[in-house]
Amino acid sequence: MSSQNAGNGHPTDRLMAVAGQLTKTGLRSSEMGVAAAQTIGYRTAMMTAALANPIDFANPEFIRMGSEKVEAAVEAFHAVATGIGEFGQAWITMITKQTQAAAATIGGLATCKNPVEIVDVQQRLLADAVDAGIHANLRLIEATAALAAASMNPAYRKVRANARRLAREQV
Repeated sequence: MSSQNAGNGHPTDRLMAVAGQLTKTGLRSSEMGVAAAQTIGYRTAMMTAALANPIDFANPEFIRMGSEKVEAAVEAFHAVATGIGEFGQAWITMITKQTQAAAATIGGLATCKNPVEIVDVQQRLLADAVDAGIHANLRLIEATAALAAASMNPAYRKVRANARRLAREQV
C-alpha cells in the first residue's frame, strides 16, 4: 500500500509525489461521484420498469446492488487496516527519530571540553533534528495519502465498473 519511494529521495520530490497522489485521489473521487449518479439513474429506471412486472425484480442487478457494497466495504476495511499499521509505524518513527537526536546531543554535550565543541554539538543537533523531523513527517504524510487512496479504491473500481456495464446494457 505504501508509496514505492517512501523514505527515499529528496524531500521535495517526495512531497511532490504525495501531492500527485492526493490529486489523483481527488480526481477519482469526482469520477466516482459521476459514475455513481449514472449507476443510480440506470438502476432507478430498471426498478421503475420492474413495477409493471414483479417477475422483473428477480433481476440479478438488484441482488448485485447489495453484495457489491459489502465486497467493496470488506476490501476497503482490509486496506485501511493495513494502512493504519503503516501509519502507526510512521508515527512511531517520527517520535523515535526526535528522541534519538536529543539523546545523541546530550551524549555529545557530556564530552565537550570547550565552548567551541558545545556550539558544534548544538549545530549538529539542530541539523539532525530538522532532517529527522522532515523525513519522519514526510513518511507520515506519505502513509496518510496512501491510506486515503487505499480506502477509496475498492468503491471506485466497483462504481466505475457498474456505470460502464450498465451503459453497455442500455444500448
